[in-house]
Amino acid sequence: MASIICFSSDFGLGDTWVGVCHAVMHEICPDAFVVDLGHSVPAFDVRAGAVLAAQGAYQLPNAVHLVVVDPGVGGERGDICIVSAAGTRLVGPDNGVLVPAALRVGGIDAVYALRQDEPDRAAPHPTFHGRDVLAPTAAALACGTHPAELGEPVPAESLAPAPFGAAYTEGDYLVGEVLGADRFGSLRTSITSDDVARHGLSVPSLEITLGHVRLTLPYGRTFGDVEPGDLIALVDSSGWLTLAENQGSALERFGVEPGTHVRVRPTG
Repeated sequence: MASIICFSSDFGLGDTWVGVCHAVMHEICPDAFVVDLGHSVPAFDVRAGAVLAAQGAYQLPNAVHLVVVDPGVGGERGDICIVSAAGTRLVGPDNGVLVPAALRVGGIDAVYALRQDEPDRAAPHPTFHGRDVLAPTAAALACGTHPAELGEPVPAESLAPAPFGAAYTEGDYLVGEVLGADRFGSLRTSITSDDVARHGLSVPSLEITLGHVRLTLPYGRTFGDVEPGDLIALVDSSGWLTLAENQGSALERFGVEPGTHVRVRPTG
C-alpha cells in the first residue's frame, strides 16, 4: 500500500511549482496521497522550513516527508534522503532543513545521497530539483522503493548542520530558543515534550526567561486552564513547549523574534 507524502516548501501558491510537483508524484506513484503541510515558509528561510518539517514529522512519522526550501538549488549542496530511527523517510536538499525533523522521530539512522538520474528521469533543471529529483524520489519511496535503490549511503556526520539546535542545560535552567509563532501568536520553543519530562518541568508553575523578560507562568494542559488574556506554558500539538495567551497573542505581547533565547526551570 502506498504511503502518504507530506509536502512542505517555500513555493507559495501563486505559481505552478506546487501543482507541477503534485503531478510528477502522481505520475510516478498514482496511489500515493499527497498532503500539503504548508507552502508559506518565507522565501529562502531554511530555519522556518525546518520548523515546519519537524512539526509534520512529529505528528505524521509514518509518512514520506518532502521538504523543498532550497536557496542553494543547482549548486554544490546535495539532494538527500534521511531515514530516521523510527523509519520516517525525509527527502530534501542537504542544507540542514531535514535534520530537526529527523531528530524529532528518533534521530538519524541512515542517509542516502540521491542520484540525480533516478528514478528514471532526465537530468534535472538546475533551478528546479524539487520537480526533477526530490518529488520523484518521494513518490518512488511512497510506492515502496528502498532508499538504497535511489542513492548511495553517506555518513550522517557529512550533513549540513541543522539551523537550530536541541535544548541544553545551563545550571538549573533548560535553555532553548523561540522557533516562531503559530497563527494565534503562541510562541513555540525548541524545548520538546521529552525535554519537559526529562527535566521535571511538568509542575504547577515555571520560571521562564524570554529574552530579557522574566516570567512566572502556570504550566497547564490547554489554553482554557487560565482566564482569557492570561498567559500559560504548555506542550502544543507539535510536541514543543509553548508560551500562549488564552484568546490572545503572546507574540504581540512580547514581540520576540525567532532565535530569542528561552530559559526555563521549575519554581519553588
